[in-house]
Amino acid sequence: MAQPWGMTDSFALLGVPRRFWLEEEALKERFHTLTAEHHPDVAGEAAGRAFAALNVAYQTLRDPRARLRHWLELEAPGAGTRATVPAAAEAFFPAVAAKKEALEAFLKRRTAAGGAVAKALLFPEQFALHEGLEECLAALERERTALLGQLPALDAQWQAATPEERRALTNTLLEAAQTLGYLERWAAQLREGIVQLQTGG
Repeated sequence: MAQPWGMTDSFALLGVPRRFWLEEEALKERFHTLTAEHHPDVAGEAAGRAFAALNVAYQTLRDPRARLRHWLELEAPGAGTRATVPAAAEAFFPAVAAKKEALEAFLKRRTAAGGAVAKALLFPEQFALHEGLEECLAALERERTALLGQLPALDAQWQAATPEERRALTNTLLEAAQTLGYLERWAAQLREGIVQLQTGG
């Protein structure tokens, strides 16, 4: 399928198959080969633009969610986005929201605590909150790993599918990309919360 007007095809730029599942080592090796050829120190200053473009393409394709999103933009540009949160992500929303709310309330109490003794009295609650954040983060990571583990099989299905079957698979892939987006965003927020607990920020 032709790429949408004006959109850079990172797969073509790196000379790899346009597939949403790629072997990471093969991709990395291909990138290193190309950047060695186009490095300004080797190919001259004029190669700088190509070198920079290769770096951007690699950063897109090395990340599974970014690669899937890019693939969808190229293969199914009219797919758009789902209006609702995918069920796999929605299942985590109450737990994540509760942890973030508890963290915010705790941080306010810790800031308001007058002296060292008052802050020390909050340590048990801080420890429990830290454990809860870690557990929730681990659950998000497990779900993300499981979802990424489905991509090779979906990629194989896509390669063998008819145009009609591909239309149905596009919805599945769009949902997977959006679910990964939610999981990764929430995981980043929980990691930030853990740092705030540890540093007193």
